[in-house]
Amino acid sequence: EKLHFRSIEDAQILRDEYFKKFHSTAKALTAAEADGKLPPLPDGASLPPGRTKLFDAGDLDEYWANNLDFSMLGGPDPKCIETFHTMSNNPNWKLNLVAFSNGPRKYVSRVLREIGLDSFFPPERLFAVTDVLPHCKPDKASFDMVLKSIGARAEETIMVEDSMKNVRAAKALGMRTILVVGRGRKRRGSADESENDTKLDKLATDAEATKAGDAPDETDPAVDAAVEVASEIGDVLKMWLG
Repeated sequence: EKLHFRSIEDAQILRDEYFKKFHSTAKALTAAEADGKLPPLPDGASLPPGRTKLFDAGDLDEYWANNLDFSMLGGPDPKCIETFHTMSNNPNWKLNLVAFSNGPRKYVSRVLREIGLDSFFPPERLFAVTDVLPHCKPDKASFDMVLKSIGARAEETIMVEDSMKNVRAAKALGMRTILVVGRGRKRRGSADESENDTKLDKLATDAEATKAGDAPDETDPAVDAAVEVASEIGDVLKMWLG
């Protein structure tokens, strides 16, 4: 309604077209407006004072942060929180944890708070799409902006991602990569591997339906390691960092 689409179906068609390209709603709607794809203002309507664009990422951010059902996240996971505590405090690893999301800032902050990880990402270590627009992951420019801000080089960075496009972009920049495939989606070399692969193919198809061309693929050469859930990241770091 805020963007004056005639129907939910019309909005969904545009969403699908642009989400395939950008995998970020804020970036997609920004690009759609630049391409002249958003509906025109109704007769007699005008933009709010001081606005030159119909879509405002801040409006989206406020709406998501205050209206989405965050109970779907399942709340804090003690194992995950313990893993992040270890990553933050291991004196041998000396890691600086940084969150970089294609979601808008207030929404991402709310997500981190709901799952109990907000204390690990102070504002200066949290980057959202609204901090890097008109870019977004997997644009090289978006990664460059974050790396410059934290004073790090790609080759000394480990990227943890659930998006294949972002994993490939990070690897191309020289980062080591950890792919989060989702619970029950990791391939295992066992007697029931064939049956398991069938289930995984179904899960990959489902993922492809929401993010075209982005279904998790741990066999991709851009993937250095794969885990099912974030609480397993520490196991990979122990192998890599000792």
